[in-house]
Amino acid sequence: MKIRILESLACSVNGTYGPGDIVDWKDAKEAKHLIAQGIAEAVGRQTKKTETASVKDEVETATTA
Repeated sequence: MKIRILESLACSVNGTYGPGDIVDWKDAKEAKHLIAQGIAEAVGRQTKKTETASVKDEVETATTA
């Protein structure tokens, strides 16, 4: 289960994590417990943002003075 760590967390099995780290926690039951305690929050599926190019009709020209 993917979770985002909200507080510093050290675990001999899962390692050490700081605020903002996104972790794939192995045990879903433990992950839900961390979420219930306010130490972590669930991370949903992220959709990819698609960037599109826009056409600009204006043409920039350099001038010399």
